[in-house]
Amino acid sequence: MNIELEPPNDPGLGESPSPSAEEEEDEDDDNIILSSVDLENVGNIEIIENVENVANIIEVQAINDNSQEGAPEILEVAIPQVEIPQNEDSTASSATSSSAPESEEEKPRKKRKLELDEPKSLTQESDEPDEGRSCPICMEPWTNSGDHRLCSLACGHLFGHKCVLRWLKQECTAQNRRCPHCNTKAHTKDIRMIYTTTLSAVDTIELDRLRNELQTVMTRNKNMESEISKSQLRYKIAQDRIKELTQKITDLESERRHIKSEMRDRDTGQSSRKFHLDNTFEIGKDACCRVFDYNSWYGYLTVSQKSPNTIFSGYGIKTIDTHKYEQMQFTLLHSQAIRDMAFHQTQKSLLLSVSFDKTAKLMDIHNNQVVHGFPVESQVWSCCWTGDNPNIFVVGTQKGLITQFDIRQTAGALDTLESPGDRSPVVSLATVPQGSSNGVARGGFLATHLNSCYAYEIRNNVYVAKQMLHEGPFTCVRYDSQNHHALISCRPNARNPFARHIVFSLEKATEITVICNNVHTFTAGNAQNILSRPCHINLADDTFVAAHQESNKSVPIWSVATGKEVQSLPASTPVIDLCSFRLQNSVVLGALSANKLRLYNFDEP
Repeated sequence: MNIELEPPNDPGLGESPSPSAEEEEDEDDDNIILSSVDLENVGNIEIIENVENVANIIEVQAINDNSQEGAPEILEVAIPQVEIPQNEDSTASSATSSSAPESEEEKPRKKRKLELDEPKSLTQESDEPDEGRSCPICMEPWTNSGDHRLCSLACGHLFGHKCVLRWLKQECTAQNRRCPHCNTKAHTKDIRMIYTTTLSAVDTIELDRLRNELQTVMTRNKNMESEISKSQLRYKIAQDRIKELTQKITDLESERRHIKSEMRDRDTGQSSRKFHLDNTFEIGKDACCRVFDYNSWYGYLTVSQKSPNTIFSGYGIKTIDTHKYEQMQFTLLHSQAIRDMAFHQTQKSLLLSVSFDKTAKLMDIHNNQVVHGFPVESQVWSCCWTGDNPNIFVVGTQKGLITQFDIRQTAGALDTLESPGDRSPVVSLATVPQGSSNGVARGGFLATHLNSCYAYEIRNNVYVAKQMLHEGPFTCVRYDSQNHHALISCRPNARNPFARHIVFSLEKATEITVICNNVHTFTAGNAQNILSRPCHINLADDTFVAAHQESNKSVPIWSVATGKEVQSLPASTPVIDLCSFRLQNSVVLGALSANKLRLYNFDEP
């Protein structure tokens, strides 16, 4: 609302002296002269002493009407919202302060109209209860601490600190930074924190502290809930394992009582049933024998040896007819030493052999001919046929890789398998038939590196490795399909000063491991320097384990049923490989040294 007021008659307050020549020149330079205003019809207005804290700056504009000489000056006044003081003396002091003389250093200012906003009720308080309590930018209460604490600009307007800082830095350009209330130039350096009790500010120190504590407690609770979930899962797994082991213990106790009863019945005749030496074969003059295997269809023993012919050097196999106990012809196969061999499960005459010459070869022992040779990228240490597919065989290399071949595809390897985290040579492989093990129910094979051992099972046409948690270093692994037991041999280490031969079953499998249930662990002296291979011996009423013991130059034989040693065979030379087979009504144990093959016979009743 604009109010026109006439200036008072008092020359000290109302009249304005006629402009001089200098003042007219100053008027041409747009300088402003502030005229005093008659405020009788307006009321007593309290003038706030500190101009920087006034909420609205009164802009004064004087209009000099030169066309009407001596006419009174007309001022338009817009009165802002102010408080009316009860003391009338404030009017006089306000008028006196408004008519105070200008400093000599200040230039005369041009007259102009004074435009003021229409005031609200001068006798009533503001209808807004939060006035003076909230930031005019975000309309949220300001605080006396934190990033929204009370502050002011140079013009005196009050804001929350984070709001006015964001306004000056983001909403305004560097050349046009102004107060959001009165549009006065402002800078971030003009921001001043306010410490006052006359303004209403929300104390959030305790609230901020409680919020921080709440956040900390919520994070701690979340972590505890995660740990509780993991603990509950581990507890459930442990409970299931306990139930499983409890049932197994019950079964084993029942089996143990049954075995004891049978042992008492046969104690009288057991002492006479032992292995005795039946035959010895000299296999070449050079100490070069390494492995041998038995073909049950033809009754042949195949033994690896160096070629006896100096003209055709290399390595091959010598066949021994067990029915006649006579040596047959030698067949040359490889240019370097043979490391492993294995007969096919169903094709009677097919023999697989691998060598350090980086090849795997198939041989027909009935016709003494090489069927095919498969090249391998590095030296080969071991081989076996897979238990899930009779056409697939795998070979273990010196670099820790397992290469997969198919006898129907002679172009090359099908796939190369890597064991996780172990690149030591694959020293031994063993076939696991289908359905013979809970841990490898689909069939597959076992692989032993020098430092780790794994069970491989087919999944989506790819063999997946699952670690068996035994402690190495390892020398050999075997699998007994008749009793579904695996046999693994370990060298002495820092924790176990003795060589160990562990009989175990493959139980439930997880994504990365196979649970192994140890049946017996047989110790075999405190030294094992050569990679000797043990074997299972299957009898009608028991299963034996035979292994070479370097410390006392013997071959101890343990009973799996009782866990005790039942016999010890002398071995004047180190035994490299052991193999058992059934011949007519007897069980034969073959022990191969560097240049001799000894056959021990066990007559069953």
